[in-house]
Amino acid sequence: MYFIYFNEFGEEYRAEFRPYEYHNLMELLFDKYIEEWGDCKGRAWCGTCHIQILEGHISETVDSDERNTLSILSNVTGESRLACQIPVTSALDGIVFKILKDDGI
Repeated sequence: MYFIYFNEFGEEYRAEFRPYEYHNLMELLFDKYIEEWGDCKGRAWCGTCHIQILEGHISETVDSDERNTLSILSNVTGESRLACQIPVTSALDGIVFKILKDDGI
């Protein structure tokens, strides 16, 4: 399975994964692709793992912690999510997203 993502510099990566290989998308990208993020260790408090879904859909609902953190970021879109709140399941297969630059919460 795979997904495609664009880092904050616009470089495209095709990332391979196995479902449930990692707890969440943030951990997978941190470990395998050395994305420097996760200041709050996956608690949905800091917004450093802010992504925007470009193609596809993630069915997991946004909980109140994620919603609160997204509400204080300046570059939120209707397709914004926190990677720490997205489980690594088969639902990620074919998803395309970009990492949004930390805007300094």
